[in-house]
Amino acid sequence: MSERVREILSWYGSDNPGTLANLARLMNHGRLAGSGRFVILPVDQGFEHGPARSFAANPAAYDPRYHFELALAAGCNAYAAPLGFLEAGAAEFAGEIPLILKLNNSDSLSGGSDPCPAITGGADDALRLGCSAIGFTIYPASAARNEMYGQIRELAHEAKRKGLAVVIWSYPRGSGISKEGETAIDVVAYAAQIACQLGAHVVKVKPPTAHIEQAAAKKVYEKERQRPRSEALDFLRQVMDIYAGKAK
Repeated sequence: MSERVREILSWYGSDNPGTLANLARLMNHGRLAGSGRFVILPVDQGFEHGPARSFAANPAAYDPRYHFELALAAGCNAYAAPLGFLEAGAAEFAGEIPLILKLNNSDSLSGGSDPCPAITGGADDALRLGCSAIGFTIYPASAARNEMYGQIRELAHEAKRKGLAVVIWSYPRGSGISKEGETAIDVVAYAAQIACQLGAHVVKVKPPTAHIEQAAAKKVYEKERQRPRSEALDFLRQVMDIYAGKAK
């Protein structure tokens, strides 16, 4: 095991050996093995946007097994998908790549500006399929955000108790912010903080822009002279490190 992986695991002193072992599996697989960096292939767009929009341009992708093979060929750390896609290939590809079961999903049929995903799986499903982690999406700024926070708190508690890692996709979206605000540096940093404080081991956010959405945050940024566009990603990484347990 690399020193970098050992360092990252040391940040999670409250976790049990099973969870730490699964985190190590995620970090020690694929082309980035041992670096502490991740490339995860997430394939939930069939549920989110429908099969035609997602796979018609590449018909091979209608086959759930295709995505296991793609993740392996690309050297990804892990493959993440909803229950049905993982059930279709988990036995055939058992042990070949770490899996992440996506526990909530939403469709695009109802419309509306405030996402409210449904729970579509559980920790027991993840264990049955040999997964290393559960995955969950939260939408800070959605009117349904507090419901999502409560759901992942319960799911993460169960997953950690059973030795699984927790991955959160934190995407600000909904009636509480503008479209431009979804990738504003202050909002993305806030979304990362929320995910970490909900107990995530791994957090996925969208790359931030230099836009500042919140008036109160803008005052602070201007007072502290933070942050030109070239430093935006560094600032976000500092936020992530602090709430992962390692201050810079």
